[in-house]
Amino acid sequence: MSFRRLLLDAKDTWVIQETAEALLDRKDTIGLRHVLLAYSQACSFDAVDQLGTALDCDPEWMTTEGADRLIRQLRTLATDEGTGVRDEAQQILANLRPREEWARGSAADS
Repeated sequence: MSFRRLLLDAKDTWVIQETAEALLDRKDTIGLRHVLLAYSQACSFDAVDQLGTALDCDPEWMTTEGADRLIRQLRTLATDEGTGVRDEAQQILANLRPREEWARGSAADS
């Protein structure tokens, strides 16, 4: 069974979630690419929701090292030959706040 079928399983969101998390746990560009590709192709609300949650809630990306790795991988994928992957990577990069900006926001919250 392919990653694509698992990531877009219309009958079982648990399969989508577990597959996306396993691919992202690899911490490599290939795993992230599979998830972004599926996210760009998802047709059901449930698939979009599960994939979006996996992308938005990875605790690894809350660390400096993890965030830096994510940004490097997204920059690589922003030039991917696949339109869906490229568009999703570019959109995520466009929505990221620079570290200086969120650091100021954290200081203002204290």
